Amino acid sequence: MPKDLKNNNKELKMVQATEHDFNIYSTHLSLEDELMYGKSSKLRELYYKYEDWNANIYKFLRAHPLIGYSTKRILFGLITLLMAIIILFLIVNAVTDVNSYMPENWNKLGLGKIGSERYNRFLEERMKLFGVYGTALERLLSYLKNIIPFIPKTIVTGATVTFHGLDPVYASELPLTFTGLASDVANAIGRPITELNLETKTVWIYLGVVSSKSLGTPGTTEIMTLFANAIPYSLAFGSVAVILCYLIGVPLGIQAAKRKGRKTDTVINGTSMLFIAVPAVVIIVGIYLVSIKVFGHSAMFNSGSFWTKFWPTIALMCMMMPSTIIFTRRYVIDEMTADYTKFAYAKGMSESRVYYIHIFRNAGIRILRDIPLELAITLFGMSILTEQQWGIPGMGSFMVKAITGTKDSFMILGYVSFAAFVRIFGSLISDLSMVWMDPRVTLTKN
Repeated sequence: MPKDLKNNNKELKMVQATEHDFNIYSTHLSLEDELMYGKSSKLRELYYKYEDWNANIYKFLRAHPLIGYSTKRILFGLITLLMAIIILFLIVNAVTDVNSYMPENWNKLGLGKIGSERYNRFLEERMKLFGVYGTALERLLSYLKNIIPFIPKTIVTGATVTFHGLDPVYASELPLTFTGLASDVANAIGRPITELNLETKTVWIYLGVVSSKSLGTPGTTEIMTLFANAIPYSLAFGSVAVILCYLIGVPLGIQAAKRKGRKTDTVINGTSMLFIAVPAVVIIVGIYLVSIKVFGHSAMFNSGSFWTKFWPTIALMCMMMPSTIIFTRRYVIDEMTADYTKFAYAKGMSESRVYYIHIFRNAGIRILRDIPLELAITLFGMSILTEQQWGIPGMGSFMVKAITGTKDSFMILGYVSFAAFVRIFGSLISDLSMVWMDPRVTLTKN
């Protein structure tokens, strides 16, 4: 074979040897090489599909900025909430004594001393009942699974026990709590257990059960049930207080701005600053004592009197209205120096028309956007002391009972998680309402 032909064959083999040496511009390229090395890999195909999907999502969000902004806010809010729940869960579980999950009469159940075999077995069953058995990581993952609304959870709501030779009896009617060892129940009745029927239900969000007797029946009362019964009270008081606060506070703030530097402004602004400086507990206790000592009204909410609903609302208003007045005054003063205000005066418009039609229309956007946040703060912040003072069965009483006496870790976690979620949702509503009220505000980048 000629020397040149050998060199050409050798060069051809080298070109075809590896994909690294593959060159589409080579004169020795064959169709087989192009089919072999030109075909994209599975990984690259997935990458192309991802890029195509990402481009389509980007086009959709550009065409619908409201959906994109809302999705982003909700996503980042939920990530922040998840991190806060994890940190709070680890802290609460670190400071919670496992013996707090035992019933109050455990020393009468014949379990022996703390640390004995029967005591530890009973404690293990109780911790399983409350969902706190296992390592810290296992408990955390179990709790996160329970609060994620996309995963259905099956929980036990009751049990019917059949003893040998006796009719079935509901577990709650037994003389010994059935949340312990089955052998303890059998020994208490004196008959062996022949059948156990559990009653269950499926829920989407499960915040656990209470462990403190001051909140309900330990191991039985669900936290979501308590929240469902308490929210209407807190929402009613908070809504009325917020509405009255804005109906009275906004006009006062406008009057203070119109008379900036005058006696009216000094009185309104000074009184507002005084109420802000006074601690909330002093305001609440002061109004509480005035309602009893001066007006002689009932002190407890369960009396059914109108005044037991009136005075708590007044207390909430006194805590919220000062900040509403100050912010309204500031927003109105900012708009008073705008060019359109000077132009309106130059056209000969009256002062009332300029303030209530032009200035307040722009200042009101920033004022009204705070209503959802004010309502969220009222439900889970200011209402705690008010509901506790008048004995209102609202959301605020749960937090006080959960952190005093017997610590209820699941109530604390549920309260904080629910409050944070409402605050995130309220913040989103505030931002979207500003976009809806002010056409100058857009959600897209220019």
